[in-house]
Amino acid sequence: MMKAILIWVAVLLGARYGRSVTCVAFMGGDAGPHKIARLAGTVRKTCPELRTAWYSGREELPEGFEAAAFDYVKLGGWVEALGPLTAPTTNQRLYRVGPDGTMEDITKLFRRKS
Repeated sequence: MMKAILIWVAVLLGARYGRSVTCVAFMGGDAGPHKIARLAGTVRKTCPELRTAWYSGREELPEGFEAAAFDYVKLGGWVEALGPLTAPTTNQRLYRVGPDGTMEDITKLFRRKS
C-alpha cells in the first residue's frame, strides 16, 4: 500500500511541477531503515530522473543496509550546541552515495565561506 501511495505522489508531483522536482527526501524512518531503502528503490524504478535522499538521526547505517538505493544520506541527530551541516563543529554528516553503495562525505561543501 505504501509503495502505491509513493508512486502516486511521485507521479502527481511530476505532473504538477515537472522538472522543478529533482529529489524525493525521506525524513526520519530510523525505526525502519530497510523499509525506507525499499521505498527509495521504488522511487528510482518509477521515476529514474529523481534523486533520492534519506535524512536520518542515526549515527551509522545498520547492517545490510542498501545505501545504493539513495543518492544522498545524512547521518547524525540534531544537537543544537554542535550546529547544522554548515557549522564546522557539527556532528552530522552528509554523504553522496555511488552506484556501488560507496559513501563520500560531502559535508564540507555546506560550510560557509569566511
